[in-house]
Amino acid sequence: MDFMGLIDGAIEFAKDKIDRVLDFWDGLEEDKKKLLIGCVVASVSVIVIASIAYSIGKSQGKRIAIEEEDF
Repeated sequence: MDFMGLIDGAIEFAKDKIDRVLDFWDGLEEDKKKLLIGCVVASVSVIVIASIAYSIGKSQGKRIAIEEEDF
């Protein structure tokens, strides 16, 4: 198996995808760029808040389970 060919293919694939995204970004108007950035920030915020709420709920459930154990 040719690992250098595999690595070269992966690099070319990533370069093509990055070029496509940069061309898309450059083609947007300023208002659309701001809207897209706002949507990304809102999405990341929702994911972070949901993961924090999940971890708090999970730790609370473990604490209740430990308190209910009969030792």
